[in-house]
Amino acid sequence: MTVSELKSYDGKNGARAYIAYKSIVYDVTQSSLWQAGEHQGIHSAGVDLTSALAGAPHGDEVFKEFPVMATLENEESTTKIEPPPPQDRKTHLRVFYKKYHPHPMTIHFPIALHLFAAGFDIAFLSTFKEIYALIVFYALFIATVMGFVAMIPGVLSWWINYNLSTQRPFVVKLIVATITLILGVIAIEIYLADSI
Repeated sequence: MTVSELKSYDGKNGARAYIAYKSIVYDVTQSSLWQAGEHQGIHSAGVDLTSALAGAPHGDEVFKEFPVMATLENEESTTKIEPPPPQDRKTHLRVFYKKYHPHPMTIHFPIALHLFAAGFDIAFLSTFKEIYALIVFYALFIATVMGFVAMIPGVLSWWINYNLSTQRPFVVKLIVATITLILGVIAIEIYLADSI
């Protein structure tokens, strides 16, 4: 008997009441505990109760007095399983992005290095020691390079997750990131031109 066939034995409208447990179909029609295909308002006939009874205070012994009517067959073998649709490149990238978070991972370096450079810039302005100016240059240089690196997965994320949305937060973020990158490049060029 299949699960679909079992459904017609729900104990209603004169139908017999069958239930399945661990692939065995039992007839519970005559039981006073299964009136009209209902058991204590919790379970209904015409279904497989195997998983529903996993936490029950009783085991298989409650079924020993009920007639065995059939074995429950697995309908999966007759059901055609459709293969999942092929995934496009964007779906693969979305899975990759969810797993590794490249933009959030890379963006923290330039932010931290800009703050680091600002701190040493204050130290330089307080002491005028050349070592602080050198630290500021290298921190700013690395922050600018990492800012460019962070923009690549940022744009990728914008495309993958937000379909190049032109909502204000995305536009502002792109403009500020581009300006910061340009200012970093200009500062590096000024420093290098001054050093020559």
